[in-house]
Amino acid sequence: MSDTKLSIQSSVFWNTAGSVFYLGCQWLLTVLVVKLSGVDAAGFLTLSMSVCNIWYCIAVYGMRNFQVSDTKDEFTNGSYIYSRLLTCGAAFAGCLIYTLLMPYGILQKLCILLYFLYKTSEALYDVYAGIFQKQWRLDYAGKSMLLRGILSLGSFCLLLKWTDNICLAVGGMALLCLISVLLYDISAARKLTDIRLDTRFSEVKALLIKCLPLMIYTLFSSSIASIPRLFMERLLPDGNYWLGIYGTVATPTLIIQMGATYVFNPFVTLFAERYHEKDRKGFLSAFLKCFLSVIVIAVAGILGGKLLGVWGLNLLYGQEVAAHSYLLIPLILCTVLTAFAWFLCGVLTAIREFRGLIIGNLAAVIVSCILSPILEYTLGLQSAAYGMQGASLALGLATLIEIIVLFFFMLRNIRRQFS
Repeated sequence: MSDTKLSIQSSVFWNTAGSVFYLGCQWLLTVLVVKLSGVDAAGFLTLSMSVCNIWYCIAVYGMRNFQVSDTKDEFTNGSYIYSRLLTCGAAFAGCLIYTLLMPYGILQKLCILLYFLYKTSEALYDVYAGIFQKQWRLDYAGKSMLLRGILSLGSFCLLLKWTDNICLAVGGMALLCLISVLLYDISAARKLTDIRLDTRFSEVKALLIKCLPLMIYTLFSSSIASIPRLFMERLLPDGNYWLGIYGTVATPTLIIQMGATYVFNPFVTLFAERYHEKDRKGFLSAFLKCFLSVIVIAVAGILGGKLLGVWGLNLLYGQEVAAHSYLLIPLILCTVLTAFAWFLCGVLTAIREFRGLIIGNLAAVIVSCILSPILEYTLGLQSAAYGMQGASLALGLATLIEIIVLFFFMLRNIRRQFS
């Protein structure tokens, strides 16, 4: 085993490079599905993403930030890994039952379940990436994302082109990514530290109980964005088609959200260290750097969308999607708000303010549940275009409420800690 650590700058570089590449591959996947198979196939993919993102929260159990900020090694690596196997199994069972009970078509149901297998590969990678981060060896995480990006995009596009079957394309992508985790991530983690499974019931139970608030918060957090889309598929006439349009236009905006996430995620461990050491200056300095980085990414995204949005959508997807470019700027604003909310969630996790996490995200879920059907249905009576804008409006207002609540709890805690 090797305990050689990289500098924070090198770790951030590798993590950011791999993350941006992987995100770019996921984005290209949503571009090429329209090119290769049309908007209806994009609707299948968007529905699968919306459903699976909720169950994915149970699979990862909100544990990543807790794991990397476990600076006193309260739990072993084996406990984190074993608990992830259990949560992935539970999440798949839940996703299976939900999908079978919902009035989706056969192909929709099959696509959802296969896509969740792909999300399972991400959940398994996530626990090993936490080990890499604690060892300050995020070069392994970056290389893993480079590999999985190539495998996922390549297999999806080739299978979709050869078979014109979205389910086979998703299934092939899921299989290769699972194999990648088994062959690369486990091997890399074993070089750094002991990763033998810790199956002690008492340890895993204690870990799952401690992280339960984080799972609840991540479940709520993911649902905030998924709820408007799920209502859209049900409420709008020909909902799968409009969901495909909406999801396709929204996909490029995720670059802003995930780009910001990949910048501040490596700092979660640093926030925890500075907070528990009562290093007020170090904590606030790290917070300010991350905050400014998110602002820079947000401003760049908004300007890019304003100047290049219509041209970019037309270039990437064609006139059928570009005709709905009016959706882009509201979606970018929603993405910027989400990036700030995720940043504050990372800080609250590092300082162990779980109650604030749950209250903030629960408030946003309630607002989203109330406003989504009201705005989408009433505005959708005028046209599908207004109905889709209603989804963005509901998401933006819900996320704004979340930010206000999270910021309140963060200020209250840092005042107590550094007083």
